[in-house]
Amino acid sequence: MKYKIGENIEGWIAIFFRKTLSLFPLKLRYKFFENMGIMAFYLIKKRRELTIGNIKRAFPEKNEKEIMDIAKESYRTMGKMIMTSIYLKEITSNGNTVVENEELMIKACENEKAVIIVSLHFGGFEAGSVMKNIREFYAVFRKQKNRKLNDLMTKWRREGGLNSIALRDSEALNNALKSKTIIALASDHHADDIPVEYFGQKTTAVSGPILLGLKYKVPLVLAYSVFEEEKIKIINKEIIEIEKKENFKETVKYNMQKIFYKFEEIIRENPGQYMWQHKRWRS
Repeated sequence: MKYKIGENIEGWIAIFFRKTLSLFPLKLRYKFFENMGIMAFYLIKKRRELTIGNIKRAFPEKNEKEIMDIAKESYRTMGKMIMTSIYLKEITSNGNTVVENEELMIKACENEKAVIIVSLHFGGFEAGSVMKNIREFYAVFRKQKNRKLNDLMTKWRREGGLNSIALRDSEALNNALKSKTIIALASDHHADDIPVEYFGQKTTAVSGPILLGLKYKVPLVLAYSVFEEEKIKIINKEIIEIEKKENFKETVKYNMQKIFYKFEEIIRENPGQYMWQHKRWRS
């Protein structure tokens, strides 16, 4: 693939910074990326206002200082999340990422089918690839506009045991679902599939996890990650049981709503580790 000049330049810059920063211990790199996140908080006004607005909608009972503290912590988390993608191999090695309730994932993998992780944009969620020792690990990502950066991120993730599936690449997703794999789906973003209530407010959301679970008859596992200083903890919370309702549409709606209630519980425990920078409500 031939890249444009601008794509190559940005790619070379990314490679240079990655190699340069790798000379420093993880703890210092985490601090660097936290500061980059805070810099983005102050420099990108539109995204900052969206972040603060989202947090206010989710936590109307919190005062201005509490809202700002959550917003800044979310940007620090975003910075560390980007670092996770860049240094995934190192971050998922030598005890830098630990797994809680690994036996639950092993139980879900006892069948001959794929397992879908239902997760959210929280903590260092890509470090879930540490479970590659159980099964080949996949996750769905939106492609970067810069093709060079997209290919670099795909390569760095693959080195860390994370195979990328491009968003809307249904053929690649279908092939992974038909194999003995673990496939992580970040399912908290806004979409027009189904109506749900999120933090007490109406919005619309994806239906993918339930649709795929029903179509392929594969188990769904609710899992997420949290940053704990310079380490990441992957938490396998529970196997999601799909409850059947009076018709297919109601089954999908009911079970996705149940998942969003679970997301709320996770976020309320550590609101600063959630990615509030995206549009969670479109109205």
